[in-house]
Amino acid sequence: MQNNNYIQIDFYKLWRYIKLTRLQKEKLKLLIFSSLPFLFGRLATFQNWKHAQVFAFDKEHKKQYQINNVPNSNAKVERNNDKSKPINKLAIVIHAFYLDVFNEIMAMIIPDKDTSFKFFITCPANLKDEIESKLKKTNSQFTIMEVDNHGRDILPFLNILPLVFNENFEVVLKIHTKRSNHLNKENLWRTTILEELIGGDNIATAINIFEKNPHIGMIGPANNILPMSLYYGGNASTVELLCEQMNLTKQQMSNFQFVAGSMFYARKEVLIPVLKLGLNSQDFEKEDNQLDSTMAHAVERIFSAGLIVSGLKLADTSSSSTKINCHTTLNHPFTL
Repeated sequence: MQNNNYIQIDFYKLWRYIKLTRLQKEKLKLLIFSSLPFLFGRLATFQNWKHAQVFAFDKEHKKQYQINNVPNSNAKVERNNDKSKPINKLAIVIHAFYLDVFNEIMAMIIPDKDTSFKFFITCPANLKDEIESKLKKTNSQFTIMEVDNHGRDILPFLNILPLVFNENFEVVLKIHTKRSNHLNKENLWRTTILEELIGGDNIATAINIFEKNPHIGMIGPANNILPMSLYYGGNASTVELLCEQMNLTKQQMSNFQFVAGSMFYARKEVLIPVLKLGLNSQDFEKEDNQLDSTMAHAVERIFSAGLIVSGLKLADTSSSSTKINCHTTLNHPFTL
């Protein structure tokens, strides 16, 4: 959703080689842009920075923010039903664009005797037969939806989500065959995220966290929870617009955190507000190997807004059913 009235300059090559932490880079940007706005007002980067200020840390609500986000928080969120509720089935939604990574994911998923899985797969037409054959060998339940190479993993997820909810799944695991080909560490990032979400007995642990903590709405991979105020990229104006469409106030948007990589566990209540935005294929740019500033990058950040709308909280995979953690990473090694 770029505004063509502003000058578009890609600062990526310069930005990635500045040897400063993310917080230091943002302070530098604040100093330059706030001191000399008349020099930069025509730049899209400057306008995006202005929009990003809504996500800045709100000192007035510092105490409440700390209570809600520090490890092992005792804060509770009121829900209509605050009692523990058994979760006996899980929807595993996988966007499979790379077959080798899909096979890697399937090899990591260990059946759980207490929770039944159903796979909801989105993939291009040329992979459907091979993926279907693979799934049949596992004796798993599955649904496959053919999709075009459009909207990255985000648009396919939004398209298949109604099928998931029609089958009364209350908890969803969203993963995809991630390859960040602009990074030298793309395999390391994917492996790290997948290990956190589905390695060992982590699926059973996540289900247990949801069962024992009704106020938790989303669980993201540890070390991948980022503050929007530092990691808005070229997406601040679009994220702000989407938040406004979800009827969030500027006060609610401050202290905003999101899960980098768009892989996580989430309750239905968190995802419904995003689905209600009604985004469709026309809202997503054509695929052109963009590194940032697309609707897909914005929606990656907006999933956490569903937490604000639903009144639920974010946790990371370092949590257990008795100790909830949500550590914010200020200098993420894999994000622009």
